[in-house]
Amino acid sequence: MHSDDVASQYGFKGALVPGVTVFSHMTYPLVAKYGVEWLARGSADVTFAKPAYEDELLAVHCKPATTPESYAVTCLNEQGVELASMSAQLAEAPLTVDARAKIAPALPREKQLIGWDLMEIGVPFPALAWTPTPADNLEWCADVHDDLAIYREGAAPALHPGFILRQANLVLRNRFTLPAWIHTGSRISFHDIARAGETFEVRAIPEEKWRRRGHEFVRLYGCLMRDGQVVTQILHTAIFQLRKVVA
Repeated sequence: MHSDDVASQYGFKGALVPGVTVFSHMTYPLVAKYGVEWLARGSADVTFAKPAYEDELLAVHCKPATTPESYAVTCLNEQGVELASMSAQLAEAPLTVDARAKIAPALPREKQLIGWDLMEIGVPFPALAWTPTPADNLEWCADVHDDLAIYREGAAPALHPGFILRQANLVLRNRFTLPAWIHTGSRISFHDIARAGETFEVRAIPEEKWRRRGHEFVRLYGCLMRDGQVVTQILHTAIFQLRKVVA
């Protein structure tokens, strides 16, 4: 969906900006305010309502919500259309770890072309190994135009939250070949700071799938593990089979 040719087959006017990129922009005010605190015990629930297109100028607005240390964040395009909304919090107490984090991943296997019947609810995916370097982190920050110093400080800087969320996309792509698909939303919670140079295991288990308006959706439970401990948890929703536009 990130090329003009493919996007046009599904009724879009041009290449779409990935949801994880939009999410990255939306985390900027939170990390600017709280720094490592939010990256270690924050959470966010983001929904992508409309697509962002390549070369659009986006604006992010962040305002306090009704409860302490909580915020409402929105992303708008140049026409003032709201493309994404996000609720974000800074937890006072340790966040709960889902029992599914302890379920062993499947053994590595050859990727299959994604399909409704192959998306088996409750069946773990093979794990994805990830060892991001400081250079990888800087490349991500450059791609999303994030200049915060926290992602550059020290020999093991904090990983960008958008870079972390991207792994939920990659663990899906590690399991299946996807001709075209769209990330529609995520709920992410940080249980500890993740740093460049560390080695992680990304796990995922489909928890629900459904059909709506000709599209096929899935929601994955996912987690980022380090030395057997949960660092980040993610509920990740995507359209994995899109309805094609009939000319």
